[in-house]
Amino acid sequence: MTPRTLETYDRGLKRFFDYLLENNIFDVSEVDSGVIREFLIMLREKGLRGITVHQFFRILRTFFTFLHREDYIIKNPMTNVKAPKVEQKEMRTFNAQEISKILTAFDRNDFIGMRNYCIMCLFFSTGIRKTELASLTLADINITTDLIRIAHGKGQKERYAPIGKTLRRVLIQYIKMREEYLKGETCHWLFVTPRVTRKMTNSCLNILFQKLKKNLNLTGEKISCHTWRHTFAKNYLLNGGDIFSLQKILGHADIVTTKNYLHLNEKEVKLQHAKYNPLDNKDWLY
Repeated sequence: MTPRTLETYDRGLKRFFDYLLENNIFDVSEVDSGVIREFLIMLREKGLRGITVHQFFRILRTFFTFLHREDYIIKNPMTNVKAPKVEQKEMRTFNAQEISKILTAFDRNDFIGMRNYCIMCLFFSTGIRKTELASLTLADINITTDLIRIAHGKGQKERYAPIGKTLRRVLIQYIKMREEYLKGETCHWLFVTPRVTRKMTNSCLNILFQKLKKNLNLTGEKISCHTWRHTFAKNYLLNGGDIFSLQKILGHADIVTTKNYLHLNEKEVKLQHAKYNPLDNKDWLY
């Protein structure tokens, strides 16, 4: 587990233990499925979103599975507890106008401008996560095989993302400008900053998107690195990509997570229908 995941589990279990103490339950062996259901119901009644309650469910499932496996408890109380329903919310994606605005917002003759343009292309072409992108090294980019090694994926799992034709050209240009910018300085991070440590941080990326939102007058709830991830995934599927290869590229352990990107709005449904409905497309003629 990553430090962030451990912190999430720590907070979740602390809240559950506080609930047990409030209800005079002082031993986890006394916890049954009814107690867990009441705890999850209490969270919903306090106004927590379905996705947050579902996170508590996953934390408790992992915790009690561990206790049962290690023989700390005789029966796993999570066995008969159903996962809470998560409300389906349409994922925020960049539309065509926003994508065009973002990709033309940078001066590519300037190193920082070229770096930022390359970052946006990488987000849009691979759906890489923010932390994964910030952790990329020069050695992770293999122009010969057209693959990017993502060594620090979620859960510390390694995976590879393909490099498309356009991204390949952008990366070659950026790496050349990067060498000129560093002037012989040794640095293994792919995306470098003027800071002494050189490493691109999550905060740097957050500030970059805040500036984009302000300078380009972008509106909407989410203007972030993760918006690019959603945008990549949805466009990958709209362009004919399959959900199984998308799962591998995004690094999802469960295809159920990938299926969240299948929700299309009315305009997207109409576009897909125009491309694939059998009466207009004569593939059925044979």
